[in-house]
Amino acid sequence: MQILKKSADHTNKLNNVYKPVIFDLKKPDHQKELSDLLEKKTHIQVFDYIESQVKEFIKCSNPSVIYSPEQLDQITKAQFNEQNPDEYGVWVYYPWLEKLVHILDEKEYAVVRTNRNKHKITAEEQELLSRKKIGVMGLSVGQSVSMSLAMERGFGELRIADFDELDLSNLNRIRSGVHNLKIKKTVVVAREIAEIDPFLNIVCFHEGITEENLDQFLTEGGTLDLLIDECDSFDVKISAREKAKQLGIPVLMEGSDRCTIDIERFDLEPERPLLHGFVKGVNMTEFKNLKTLDERLPYIAPVTGIETLSPRMKASAVEIMTSISTWPQLASAVNYGGGVTSDLSRRILLDQLHVSGRFFLDMDELICDTPKQVQESVVVETDKIDIAAYLKANALNQDGSGTDIPLNLLENLINVANQAPSGGNNQPWKWHYENKTLHLFLNKEVSGAYLDPDYISSYLSLGAAIENLLLQAAVLELDVQWKFTPEFLPDHVALFRFAGPYRASQEEKLLAAQIENRHTNRKAGTPDVPQTHDLDQLGKAIEEIPGAAIHWITDPEKMKQLGLIAGEADLFRMFIPQAHQDFITKEMRWTVEETESTGDGIGIHSLDLSNNNQIGLRLMKDFKAIQLLKQIEGGSIFKRLPLSQFQQSSAIGLLTLPEISSLNFLKGGIASEKLWLKATASGYQVHPVNVPLIFFYKSDFEKENQLSPQEKIKISKIHQDFKEIFGITDNIAEIFLFRLFKAQPSPVRTIRKPFIKTLSIGTAKTEY
Repeated sequence: MQILKKSADHTNKLNNVYKPVIFDLKKPDHQKELSDLLEKKTHIQVFDYIESQVKEFIKCSNPSVIYSPEQLDQITKAQFNEQNPDEYGVWVYYPWLEKLVHILDEKEYAVVRTNRNKHKITAEEQELLSRKKIGVMGLSVGQSVSMSLAMERGFGELRIADFDELDLSNLNRIRSGVHNLKIKKTVVVAREIAEIDPFLNIVCFHEGITEENLDQFLTEGGTLDLLIDECDSFDVKISAREKAKQLGIPVLMEGSDRCTIDIERFDLEPERPLLHGFVKGVNMTEFKNLKTLDERLPYIAPVTGIETLSPRMKASAVEIMTSISTWPQLASAVNYGGGVTSDLSRRILLDQLHVSGRFFLDMDELICDTPKQVQESVVVETDKIDIAAYLKANALNQDGSGTDIPLNLLENLINVANQAPSGGNNQPWKWHYENKTLHLFLNKEVSGAYLDPDYISSYLSLGAAIENLLLQAAVLELDVQWKFTPEFLPDHVALFRFAGPYRASQEEKLLAAQIENRHTNRKAGTPDVPQTHDLDQLGKAIEEIPGAAIHWITDPEKMKQLGLIAGEADLFRMFIPQAHQDFITKEMRWTVEETESTGDGIGIHSLDLSNNNQIGLRLMKDFKAIQLLKQIEGGSIFKRLPLSQFQQSSAIGLLTLPEISSLNFLKGGIASEKLWLKATASGYQVHPVNVPLIFFYKSDFEKENQLSPQEKIKISKIHQDFKEIFGITDNIAEIFLFRLFKAQPSPVRTIRKPFIKTLSIGTAKTEY
């Protein structure tokens, strides 16, 4: 063991050694130094194949001549010119290998080493490249880049920078051996290059790139001709580019995912924005002071190009810090990227490439199987209803009783009614005023999504809109005679006739005043235990709805269980193709401009999400990434958010009615809106979490639900757990599940369509 320790101590002393020692035995002092070395270290391995190298040099120098073995031997002997073969060329000693190698001198060595480059690289081009200085920041992809450049002799000086040591996990993509573990990456790369070509000038920056050494890296010994950025540090990427731009140094970067290439020709375009303008306005002073990844993501995301990552990288990104610990990279992609970067470097330095921009060389797209013929989902055109004809045919416009109300009053009522919540903010209402009667229709064009089975979600929304209308009519002193029209569902929902005057109750005034304040709040909240009085008052808000009941859960362990159930439901939503498609295209709006253009849907900016969660959601737009997550049983990060939200709630509420029916979902919508408005008036925030209830309904009641047997079994299991938590039976209609908590209001609310797009008036032909 003592021997092992001494050997380890000796090895550690060599850990930062990367320059070989070159001996020219034509020099007497070199002869003595080598003799002393061999006498001191008798174990050194000696490799002397100088004669074969000389023969190669002769053939390379005279490519048109075909030599017989005898002729080649004779010319080789003449090449030595009666010189002692030991003094021909040089001897190279590699201290970290304890090996001594006899090779040609630099001029002849370069001829042989680059012989097979010709004429892909001409002699003149090779000479020009030998005068170029390249800097490489980051030595994962950068190792492959550096080695490719060295093998082609694509530079005269290479500056390499990385602060890290080689770890075992790096060996999936960095070509090295286990004997190099815990040695600095700069040293590992410099040694590998020296073992290929000891004459190349390698300058190591073992501490990586810092504010203190950036100028030195870019300019000391001559300004770089090309900067290759493969580092992980975002602030270094920006600060290095800022300085490169000032100095007119072109920058080349390759991201191994999809072989993403960034070229910035600051030498040709001195005013070019950094990273193609993706980081325009970034305050790097501010960035350096940010502590958490969530704070830094808005700066980093535009650089990585969240939308342009490969499906597997998107899925992997979601799994970071859950099932994997860091960004994945594959040797195949890293080596491929190294070759591509080396090729681009050569063309830039030889003035053969002048373009700037971002490019992709995605092997999955370039070389792939012919896509299987996938049957496209058929969009079923909804039968449009001629409203006037429909009302006439069903005798819904013949009464004529009530009072005609002016347009401005009607506009007021509809605008307030339309402030009701709706699943995915689909706003499934269509209002029509004719013959002193206001009619409410279900707008099938925006209803019937995967998570709107049998229109149950839309019925909840329509019930909430009815409640808003009635409350606003009350404060406007309008007496409303109204009724549901269940016999005409799902088309016609209800009708309303107005009279007056009417005196609103204090409760109606209280609830009506909260319509504008009511909104979905998805913040975590403060887990304060709500006062029993508060919960009782919320329960009283729905007393006038026959059979409606509210069930409260305040036990932390049970709320945690409900959070896990909600997380499972969210995964179902992601993993089921149609549910995912509806979520991505029908429900979500990915930019403010898209939100304002459509007037519906949920803007991602309104979700109260952290930057990290917001980017995770964007990654999930790609269904190929979703499929991979499902395959590896991943996606647990999507369970974290609901679990955290439920644990940070004051209470979880469940609104129920005695039995499943379309009418009860409409009544449930009225009850849920009363409850929500009352909670808002009491200083609470509400977050509806109805996705689990919808999956329970689909599994138990929807005739064609596209759920696999395995999914049904899983849903049935969590449904049973859900019912046990709330203590409810099988014959109960589960209407509205929500979180109740204290928090600041959400700063951004969901948008609504202008009332004119949801209201038609008169007997002229109107279709929807």
